[in-house]
Amino acid sequence: MTDHFLSPALYVLMIVLVMKVMDGLPQRTFSLRRPPKVAIGLWLLVAIPSLLQFAFPGIYDNLHRDSDLIIDHGQWWRVYTSFMVQDGGVGGTAFNLFVLALIGFAAERVWGTRMLLAFVPALMLVFSVDTFLVHGPPGGGNSGLTFRLATSIAGLALLIRPGGRHYLLAAAIVVDGAVLLLLGDGHGEPMITGIVAGLIAALVQRRWPLVWQPVAADPAARGIAPEPKEAPEPESDLEGH
Repeated sequence: MTDHFLSPALYVLMIVLVMKVMDGLPQRTFSLRRPPKVAIGLWLLVAIPSLLQFAFPGIYDNLHRDSDLIIDHGQWWRVYTSFMVQDGGVGGTAFNLFVLALIGFAAERVWGTRMLLAFVPALMLVFSVDTFLVHGPPGGGNSGLTFRLATSIAGLALLIRPGGRHYLLAAAIVVDGAVLLLLGDGHGEPMITGIVAGLIAALVQRRWPLVWQPVAADPAARGIAPEPKEAPEPESDLEGH
């Protein structure tokens, strides 16, 4: 990773592009009586230990990613707990929690509650395999998960709303991620792989719609044009007038 001065601008650009993608997708609506449960639960799961670590540093020490401890000492749980603590100080923590709140809410609107509940653990399982095999720098943070979740929306759009606009936006996200990688910022990788993950998840959702309940099938979802009503047939003139 790097603290290149262009990186924050490229992160924001990715978020803007994802929001543009969402404009063309059906979205589930939420309210105080019907909140986005998965997004709230995920945010609390990250926010509570991330904030408590400043008062109790032992939380970070026991949960952060450390390849030596994972590979050589069998502390495998660190692979799945490192997203719950932060290594970017107060500023990095505030940014990560804000973006997670934004993207978590957006993702649940387009993926749906049931699909998102399965999709988040799947992302963590699939993209953590290399941590068991390759020694890397220690650290923590939820940005990788959040960025993949964000750009998965673009992958979803490529399947359910194919068209020039979404192709262009997805390509722009890939370029954004590639520029980050060229700058030495590893956050570009989850931006790109998130699109692929979203496309695969969308294929799964399409294959088993009754199980995963795609938002596009929800009549109450915003952004779905109502089916045209058939015009009533003219009444027959029984009297011949």
